[in-house]
Amino acid sequence: MKLHKPNPRRGDKSKSWSELPEDLINSVLERLDFADSRRAESVCSSWYSAAKRCVAKKQIPWLILLPDEDDKINNHWCKLFNPGEKDKLYKIRDEDVEFANSYCLATYGNWLFMVDYWYNLYLLNIFTHERIDLPPVESQLGTTKLERTLKGWFCISNGLRKRNCKDINIESPVFWIDQHTKEYLVLWGFGQWCVAYSKKGDTFWNQIQIPVVYGCSHMVYKDQKIYYLLNDYIGSNGFIKIFDFSGEIPRETFQCGPGNISSLDPTGNSWRITNAKLVVTVTGDVLYVENWAALFTSLWSFRLYKVYSSGLFNKYEQVDSLGNEAMLFDLGITVLPNDDIVGGFKRNSIYYKTTCHEKNTTQICLFNFETKEMEPLHKFDCSSQEQLARSLWFLPSFKQT
Repeated sequence: MKLHKPNPRRGDKSKSWSELPEDLINSVLERLDFADSRRAESVCSSWYSAAKRCVAKKQIPWLILLPDEDDKINNHWCKLFNPGEKDKLYKIRDEDVEFANSYCLATYGNWLFMVDYWYNLYLLNIFTHERIDLPPVESQLGTTKLERTLKGWFCISNGLRKRNCKDINIESPVFWIDQHTKEYLVLWGFGQWCVAYSKKGDTFWNQIQIPVVYGCSHMVYKDQKIYYLLNDYIGSNGFIKIFDFSGEIPRETFQCGPGNISSLDPTGNSWRITNAKLVVTVTGDVLYVENWAALFTSLWSFRLYKVYSSGLFNKYEQVDSLGNEAMLFDLGITVLPNDDIVGGFKRNSIYYKTTCHEKNTTQICLFNFETKEMEPLHKFDCSSQEQLARSLWFLPSFKQT
C-alpha cells in the first residue's frame, strides 16, 4: 500500500487564514451580509469567534411576517426578512404555535411578545422555540379589575367605572428579557385604566394607575427604565413619565409635558400629526417624535424633539438629524446601521409603516432626513395587506449562550 504524504502547502494555507490580524478579519466581516457572515464562521475558530462578535455588534434589524388569520396551510409558519438580502425570505416552523391565530405585540432580541386568539400571553424565542407563559390577563393586582364573562366577553371596572367589551386593547406593549437568566419584565397599556406589568416569578399583573383624563399612548424600555407618553382624550395635550424598575417597586424619576406643540402645521400647509411616540437612542437620549402627513396626499414627514431636564425646568429641543443612527419607529429605538452592506439600513433615516385605508394598502417605508423624502423599503409578496400591517422589526442575536 502506498502512503501519500500530506501536502505542506495545504496545511500552511489553512494556518495562514487563522493567523490573519484581528483588525483585518473584522474589516472583512463587517462588510458581509448575514448569510455570508454565517459561511465565514466555518473558515476556522478565530474567524468563528470574530464573526460572532461582529454580528452582535451590527445588530441588523430583521422583519417578521406572520401568516393571514385564515391561512390554514401556513398556520405554523412565519417569515423573516433581512434588508441586507432583499431577494430572500427565511421561513421558520413551530408546531406548538399557531401564528395565523396570533399577533406579535412586541420584540426584544430573538424574543417575541405574543398573544393568541384567546388572549393567552407568552414570550417566544423565534429561533430556539422556547416559550414562557405569562399570567392570565384577568389576574390583575390593583384597582382595575378584569373578568371574563360567560359570553366570552370581558368586564373592566375600577370602582368608579365599569365597561363590558369583546376585545381588550393591549396598547404599546413592551418587554425586556435576559438571554441567560430568563429574567423578564413585560408591560402593556390598558387604555385609560392603568399600565399592567409582570416580572419573572409573578402569577399576576401589577398596575401603575393613570389619571382618568389620560391614556397611555406609547411606552419604551431601556436600561431598567420605562419611558411612557400619556395623552388626553383628544390627543392634544399630555406628558412624559419615566419609571425606574431597578428595584422591587417601580419609582417615578421624571415627568414633563410636551408643551404647546400644535396639531396644526404653523406654515399653514394642511399638515397634521398622525402619530407621536417616544424613542430612546443608542446613546440614551429620549426623543419625542411626531409623524406628520399632508392631507389628501401621500406625503409624510417627521419632527424630532430631544427631551431633557435643565435645573428646575424640563425642555424640548427640536433636532433635524439622527446622525449615524437609524430609527425603528414601531419599536421606539435607534440602531447603528452598517452602510457597507449593500441594501442594508441607512443611517439618518426613520423606518416606519404607512397604511392607506382608502386603498387598503400598507407599506414599509423609510424617511431620509438628508433628502427629506420617503421611499418604500421593499416590494413584499404578501397574500394580503393585513399580513404586512402585522409585521414587526426585531434585532436578532446569533451569539451562542
